[in-house]
Amino acid sequence: MESDPGRPRPGRTGDSQPRAYDPPVETAVTAVDPGGGQSAQTPPRPALSVVVPVYDGATTIVENVDAIRRAVEPGIDGEVELIVVSDGSVDDTAERLLAAREESRARVIHYDRNLGKGYAVRAGALASTGEWVAFIDADLDLDPASIPRYLEVARHEQLDIALGSKRHPESVVHYPRARRIASWCYQLLNRVLFQLDVRDTQVGLKVISRDVVDNVMPLLLVKQFAFDLELLAVAHALGYRRVRELPVTLDYRFTGSGVRSAAVARALVDTAAIFYRLRILRTYQRKQALLGPSGVARRPETLPRVTLVGSDEETAQRLDYPAVDVLPGDPAGAARAASSEVVALLAPGASPAGNWLTAAAPFFVRPEVAAVVVPEMAPHRGPLRRVAAAAILESRLGAGSPRIRYSPGNVRVVVDHPAPSVVVRRAAYLEALDEHVPRERLVAWLAARGRETVYTPDTMIVDTPAPLFGPHLRSVAGYARSRGVAARLTRGRSFTLARLLVLVPFAAALAGVVLIAAGGTARTVGIVLVLVYLAAVLLGAATGAFRFRSLRVGLLAAPAFVATHAVYVAAFLAGVATGR
Repeated sequence: MESDPGRPRPGRTGDSQPRAYDPPVETAVTAVDPGGGQSAQTPPRPALSVVVPVYDGATTIVENVDAIRRAVEPGIDGEVELIVVSDGSVDDTAERLLAAREESRARVIHYDRNLGKGYAVRAGALASTGEWVAFIDADLDLDPASIPRYLEVARHEQLDIALGSKRHPESVVHYPRARRIASWCYQLLNRVLFQLDVRDTQVGLKVISRDVVDNVMPLLLVKQFAFDLELLAVAHALGYRRVRELPVTLDYRFTGSGVRSAAVARALVDTAAIFYRLRILRTYQRKQALLGPSGVARRPETLPRVTLVGSDEETAQRLDYPAVDVLPGDPAGAARAASSEVVALLAPGASPAGNWLTAAAPFFVRPEVAAVVVPEMAPHRGPLRRVAAAAILESRLGAGSPRIRYSPGNVRVVVDHPAPSVVVRRAAYLEALDEHVPRERLVAWLAARGRETVYTPDTMIVDTPAPLFGPHLRSVAGYARSRGVAARLTRGRSFTLARLLVLVPFAAALAGVVLIAAGGTARTVGIVLVLVYLAAVLLGAATGAFRFRSLRVGLLAAPAFVATHAVYVAAFLAGVATGR
C-alpha cells in the first residue's frame, strides 16, 4: 500500500510547548519511578518500544521476556524499551513480572480484569515512548529476532506499518487448511469493505511508526477479535498508507479441528462494527478532533508530576508513571500539602490499572481540562452477593452505572460522573473542598463552572461493589440521588442514555401494572409492557450468569434487577426534586 510521499501527517501539530514542572516535594513525600527507585531526569526517547501482551503466562513469562530482549537488542542501534502488559491475568503473572522488573528492565502494566489482547496492545502502545513500536505475542510462536529486520525495512522505506503476513511468499507457516480458507475469505472481505491492499491483517507481529501510535492508537475501540484490522483500517482512512507485509516463520500448535464458529462470528461482528463506525458514524474522525495533538501530549517532557494522595507507596510502585509522589493519610489534607499541579485520588480498596496515570495525565496538556475519570470494573472473582451486584452494575439495564463489562466506550467530555477515583488539578480540587463539594458530585460541580472532565476508556479502576441486597441498594440510592442532583445542577445536560435505560423500562412496567388494574382493552397493553420488562430483566440476569460463569449469579440477579430499578428511579427523582 503506497501513497504520496509528500502527504501531510494528520493529527500532529508539534507546536505545544513543554510544561514547567513543580519542583519535587520534600521530606515526607517519596518520589517513585517505575523501576522502584527514586525518580530521575527524563531519559532520551528509545529507538524502539516492544509491547508484549500476556494472559496467565506465569510459568514462562519472565524467561520469555528475557528471550525477547536478547533477540531484539543486538540488532537495534539505540535503546530498546520493553513493555509487558498483563491482561487481567489471574495467576501470578503480574507478581512475577513486578518482582523481576529491575532485572529484566521491563516496564509492567497490569490490570485486574481480562479485556482482550487488543486492549492490552493498545494500552502498551499508548504508554510507550519509543520512536518505533513493535508488538509481539508472549508465547514466542513468532520469532522476536524478526523485529530488528522489520524495523530496518520500515526505516529505510519510511513506512507507517510493517507487518508480518502468513500469506507472504517467503513465509514458512504450518497452517490448517480450514484456517487458510477462512483467512483468505476474511481478507477478501476486508479488501472490499476497507480498500486494504493487505493479504493478512491478523499476525501478532507488527512494527509501527510513532506517528501511527500517537494519532491512530488513541482512536481505536475494538478490544479483542478484530483489533489488528481496526488498526490498519483507521490508519488507512487517516492517510497512513505506507504499509508493507513481511515474511514470518510460524508453527501453529492447534488442538481440536477447524475454525471455532463462535470466534469467527465475533470477529465478523467486530468487523461490521468497524465499518459502521468508520464509514457511517465517522466515530474515529470525531474522536480525533476531540483528542487533538495526542502525540505532543504523551511526550514524557509534557507530562505533569502527579501526587497520589491518601494512598501508599506500594500502590504507587505498581503504577507505570515516571513522576509520581506519594502522600498518605487523609486525602483532603494530603492534597493541601502537595506541591504538584495534579493530584490522584483512589477510592478505599480500589485497585488502579498500571497505566492509570499514564493514560490520564496527557489530557492535562489542555488547560481547560480539570479532571480525568475512568471506568470502574469488578474483579474476576468474589463472594456470590458481590458478584451478583457486579452483574447488575455492569449491565446496560443496570443502574445507569459508570461500571463497564467489556467495551468501556469512547473518550469524551462528561458533565456528570461519580468520582470515587479521579485524577484532578490540585487547584480545582482544593476549591471544591473549600465549598464542601462531595467527590461524587465533583464532575457536575466542575461542569457548572465551565471546567471540562474527560472520560477515557484507555485504563480502568477495579473496585469491588457493595453486596446484595441492603448495602447494594443503599449504594444505588446514594448514586441515583447524586445523579438527580447533578441533572438539576447541569439543567439536564448530564442526562444520558444509560440513565434512560433504567428509568424508561421501569416506568413502562409501572404503567403496565396500572393498565392491568384498569382492565378493559388497556389490560392487554399493560400485560405486554410488563412481559417485555420481565424479559429484559431475565436477559440481563442471564447475561450476568454467562459473564461470571455462575447460574447462581443469574438467579440472584433477576429479583435484584427489579429492586435496583425501583430504588434508582425513586432516588433519582428525589434528587431532581430536592436538589439535595
